[in-house]
Amino acid sequence: MNITEFAEQIVFGTTLEEKLQSPGRLIYDSGEQRPHRFDSVRAPSRPRGMEMQLSEASAVAPPSEYLLENEKTRGQLLHFLANHELLATELMALVLLKFPDAPIAFRRGVLVTLQEEQEHTRMYLRRMKECGVEFGSWPLSGQFWKIVEPMRSPMDFVSRLSLTFEQANLDYSKHFAKVFSRIGDDETSAVLQKIYEDEIGHVKHGLEWFRQWKDPAQSDWEAYQQTLEFPMSPQRARGPNIDFNREGRQKAGLDRTFIDAVEVFRQSRGKATTLRWFDPGAESELAGEQPSKEQVLLAQLGRDLETVMVLMAKPDDIVLVQSLPSQELRKHWVDAVLTLPEFQTYDKVEDLSQRRIHDFAPWAWTPASHQLVETTKHRPTAWEPQHADLFRKSWAASRLRTWLSADNGRSLGDDLALGDVTIAGVAAFRTEEVLEALEGLRAAGYGDGLLKQDLATAGRGQRRLKCDGSKSDGSTEADQQWIAAALKHGPCVVEPYLDRVLDLSFLWRLDRGTTDANFLGWTRPIVTKGRRYAGARLGDLFSNCDVETKKFLLANRCGRLRELVDWLQQRLVPELRSVGFVGPFGVDAMVYRDGDGDLKIKPMVELNPRMTMGHVALALERKLAAGVRGQFRILTRTEWNGLSESERSAPVTFNQAKRWTSGFVRLSEVGPATKLVPILSIG
Repeated sequence: MNITEFAEQIVFGTTLEEKLQSPGRLIYDSGEQRPHRFDSVRAPSRPRGMEMQLSEASAVAPPSEYLLENEKTRGQLLHFLANHELLATELMALVLLKFPDAPIAFRRGVLVTLQEEQEHTRMYLRRMKECGVEFGSWPLSGQFWKIVEPMRSPMDFVSRLSLTFEQANLDYSKHFAKVFSRIGDDETSAVLQKIYEDEIGHVKHGLEWFRQWKDPAQSDWEAYQQTLEFPMSPQRARGPNIDFNREGRQKAGLDRTFIDAVEVFRQSRGKATTLRWFDPGAESELAGEQPSKEQVLLAQLGRDLETVMVLMAKPDDIVLVQSLPSQELRKHWVDAVLTLPEFQTYDKVEDLSQRRIHDFAPWAWTPASHQLVETTKHRPTAWEPQHADLFRKSWAASRLRTWLSADNGRSLGDDLALGDVTIAGVAAFRTEEVLEALEGLRAAGYGDGLLKQDLATAGRGQRRLKCDGSKSDGSTEADQQWIAAALKHGPCVVEPYLDRVLDLSFLWRLDRGTTDANFLGWTRPIVTKGRRYAGARLGDLFSNCDVETKKFLLANRCGRLRELVDWLQQRLVPELRSVGFVGPFGVDAMVYRDGDGDLKIKPMVELNPRMTMGHVALALERKLAAGVRGQFRILTRTEWNGLSESERSAPVTFNQAKRWTSGFVRLSEVGPATKLVPILSIG
C-alpha cells in the first residue's frame, strides 16, 4: 500500500477498522496519480450512526467536571475527545491527498503524526468501552473538519490544525489528565498523559514547517495571525476556562511572546456577539455644541476610562476602543481572571458589518451611538428622540416634586424618611427665576442652594450659591456671570444644598418585552468634595458609617433600602415605558441631615438613563469572595503617582471558587498623557 492509498482508506473508509488500521510498510509515492480529485471533500465517509454533524446547533458540549465520578459520564467525555482525535486522523490523511507535491519530509512527518492520532483514537475507544459507552452514542461534531478542510496550502494546514487545534489540546489533555488523577481514575489519566506528550511533538512538527514557510521578516505571531481567516483565530488555540499550559507550549518550541499573545487573545468564535463601547459625553452631546475646554475634557475621559467596559463584557463580546490594550495589560487582566472580550478600534468599525452582532450595549444611547451602529450595517432600535428628556435634571426634579407632593413618600407602610417637596428643586430658565428660587429656599430655612445645568454629568456644571444673595466662592458678580453662562445652554435646576451624609446608587435594567425592570443592586459611590465621582466601595458598603446611619439604613435586613427600591421602581418604570426606553439605568440618591439633625433620604438626586459606574462597581463586587472588602477607584494622575510600587504590583489572590480575596488590578493603560486611572483595590 502506498501513502495515497492509505490516506484514501482513512478519508473514504466506511468502517472504524479501515480508518484506524495500522498500515504496516508503506511506499512513499508522490501522490500524483489523481492530483485534482481532493480539492474539496465536504465530509469524510463514516459508518452509519457515526456521521459527522457540520451544524453548530447539533454540537454536544462535554459533561461538567463535577459529574466525572460517574462512569458513564466519563465515557461521554472520552467520546467527545475521541471524536477530536478521529477528526485529526482524517484531516491528516486529507492533507496527504490534497498536497501531493508538498516536501517529502513534511509528508513523512504528517504520516507519523497521523498514526499517533490513530492510536489516540483507539485508546479512547478502549477506555470508553470499559465505561459502557459506544462510539456514536452522542452526535459527533464536525467543526474541526469544517474549518480545516478548506485549506489551500500545507501552510494553512499547520496553522489551523497543528498551531491551533493541537495547541489547544495541550491545555485539554494536560488538564483532564490531572482531573482524572484527582478522582482516582489513573488508567484514563495515563491515556491523557500519553496523548499530551504526543501532542507536544505534533505542535513542534507543525511549528518547524510553519517557520520554514512564513515570511522571515515577520514574527511567528504576526505570520500566524495573518494566516488565519475568520472565524478561525488564535482564540481556538487555547482551551477556554481551563488552565493555560505554558510548559507544554515551551516544550513544543513556541517562544514566550507567542505564548503570551495566545493567552490574552480574544475573538468571538463566530457566535452572535454583543458590541459594547464607552461614551462619557451623552449629556454633552444632547446639550449641543460645547466649549472647546469641555470637548477636550470629554475626549480625555473617553481615552482614560474606555477599558472599564471590559468589566461588563462576556465571552464573545466585542468592545470598541480608540487604541487596543497592550499585551501586558491584557495579561494583567487574565492573571486577575477577568473575562476578556475581543477588542476592535473605532476606525475599523465598518469591518464588523459581516459579523453576527445580536445586541448593542453602548454606555448610553444617543444619536451618535445610533449612527455608529448604522456604520456596522446593522439596524439600531434603542434610541428615540423622546429619550433625550430623561437625561435632563429638570425632568428628574419635576418627577420627584410630583411624587413627593402626591404621597409625601408614605405609600409603602413604613416611613421611608423622605424629605419634603422642597428637596426636589425647580427648573429656572432666566436669571430672575434662579434668584426667585433661591429666595424660596431661604424662606424654607435653607442657607445655601445648588445650581445644576440641565445636561451635565460627573459633578460638572454645578455651583453652590447663598440663598440670601451674599458672596460665595468669590463674589456675587462671579455667581451671576456663571448663572448667565449656564442658562445659555438651557434651564438650570435650583435645589437646596443639603447636609450630605452619604451617597447611594440604585441600578436596574429594563429589557424589551418584560413587564418590570430587573433590579441589579445598590452601590455606595465615593464622591469628592467637588462632587466628582471617584469610585465605589465594594463588599461591606457601610462599614465606616456611624451606628445611627447603619441602623437607619440596615435595620430589618436593609428594610428601608428595599422599600426605597420599590418606591422608585413603581414610579420610574411606567415613565420609562411610556417613552419606549430599554437598557440599563441608575438613580443617584443621598442620605442627609435636615435642619433638626434627623436623617432623611433624597430618593432621586438624578436619573441616569444609561450605563453608569455603579453598574461597573456591581460587576466587580460579584467577583469578591464573601466577607472581602474592596474599592473601585478612578484615581487622578497625582493619586496614581502617590501609590508605592508594592501597592501597584500586589498580585490578585483567590479562593477555591476563583473569587478575589486580595490584590490590585489596573483597569487601563497609563501613559504620559493619562489623567485618570481606574483601578481595583481588593482586601
